[in-house]
Amino acid sequence: MYKLLIADDEALEREGLEMMTRRMMPDRFLYFHAENGRKAIQLAEEHRPDFIFMDIKMPGIHGLEAIREIRKRHPQTRIILVTAHDYFAYAKEAVSLGVKEYLLKPAKREELLDVLNRLIAEKEEETHKRVEELEIREKLTQLLPLVENEITLMLMMDSVHDTDASALAEMTAVHWDKGYVMVLYFPYREVSWEAVQQVRKELHESFKAYAKAQLPCMVSPMVSNRIGVMVPAGSQGAGFAQRVESVQWGERFLHFIETRFGWRPVIGIGPVGDGFDGLRCSYQAAVAAAADPRAPGRIRHSEDMRQSGDGDDANCQDEERRLLDALARQQKEEARARFAHLLDLLLGSASAEPEPVRAKNGVCAILVTVSRQLGVPLPKHFLSTLAEAEEEGVLRQMAFDQLELILAAQSTEREHRQSHVVERAKHYVKQRYKSDISMEQTAESVNLSPYYFSKVFKQLTGENFIDYLTRYRIDEAKRLLGDEALSFKEICYEVGYRDPNYFSRIFKKTTGVTPTEYRQQLS
Repeated sequence: MYKLLIADDEALEREGLEMMTRRMMPDRFLYFHAENGRKAIQLAEEHRPDFIFMDIKMPGIHGLEAIREIRKRHPQTRIILVTAHDYFAYAKEAVSLGVKEYLLKPAKREELLDVLNRLIAEKEEETHKRVEELEIREKLTQLLPLVENEITLMLMMDSVHDTDASALAEMTAVHWDKGYVMVLYFPYREVSWEAVQQVRKELHESFKAYAKAQLPCMVSPMVSNRIGVMVPAGSQGAGFAQRVESVQWGERFLHFIETRFGWRPVIGIGPVGDGFDGLRCSYQAAVAAAADPRAPGRIRHSEDMRQSGDGDDANCQDEERRLLDALARQQKEEARARFAHLLDLLLGSASAEPEPVRAKNGVCAILVTVSRQLGVPLPKHFLSTLAEAEEEGVLRQMAFDQLELILAAQSTEREHRQSHVVERAKHYVKQRYKSDISMEQTAESVNLSPYYFSKVFKQLTGENFIDYLTRYRIDEAKRLLGDEALSFKEICYEVGYRDPNYFSRIFKKTTGVTPTEYRQQLS
């Protein structure tokens, strides 16, 4: 049953319209009467009618004003304008308010029936479409997890095609022009396979619900011992602030898993990339960062590791790139296996004797590519010596020996780059210790996220950054205390403190004596 509101200042007109409608369409409507515009607005608010017969000429708030107010709050209500010939010009304004139907007084039965049948048909069609839309939305809601699984697995299995992924991504209502990937990695040396199997479903569902409530992201199924999280970067791009923010999300995810399940995964974070090809590259970099056993900390951004020499871009497109990835992570056994596979492809099987020159050129090409990509030069005359090898066994041994040298050189280079980062940080402190500097500012100066910087600094110096900064300031204060012309307050400001009392407490905590006692000792 539909609700019908009749608004007219003449009671006979209202009753006449209701009587005609009842006779033509019995038991079809629930009726409400309004004698003026104000009453019509009130009844529309209270009962939300489906249809309204609205007279134009009424005392107080006239019909068009009432229509304007009602349409603001109830745009789906269908209004039929009722007007006499003298007021037909008002119908133009009614059309601008969304009124599509009108009746001329006195209304005829056929016209009234035609208008109501037409509006009821539109109403029923609209309701039918609405039901269909809700059914489609419900099916889409059920389908979205499958779409999300398909996209994330395509990325993780390195089988994504931009066309296929983009078509699927349109269903997720998330824009993937730019994005990055985080990988939650559960090392088997810390968590056994059996333990993972027992709670993998609960862990995945709980984490997925938590992550999607925090971010507009896609969460992959748990593949082996890792979970991928694909995050759109939006307009923020790939700057330092975005990198710090992604590390902060990693800390939140780590805290959630540790609090809920008692496990501490390693979280690798890849760089921001364009489109799905960029996401694939970001995933590979995140996996490499998470799986690197040499890297400090549990939250590892691939850009941090690249800056400090802890990793490399793991955008492997083929077996050769996978070899480079293994070398970058210094996974010796994996590197040997992949290198051996490449040599087998070049040297052929035992039943097929290879063409010697072609095989040697192939081996040389691999070693040159590896040395260039990793920045480790080959020894002088190595290639010419390799070309003189006559036996396949000798060729293999020479190639593997060079592989070991590259691995050792990479480790040395990594340590050198990390030391360089720390030295740059110390230089930054030396230049700015008199001002109010922080670990975050120092980390930004060496282009590392604060989390990763603190891990590297502690690993190489044996003390955290704040302790180092404090010790440096106190050492400078001890030097200045030898100058009797400087007051304690001047020295306090000179070494970066703004509160002399706080400075005195820090000095005593660090040295065991107050600044006054230290100056007396110097005297």
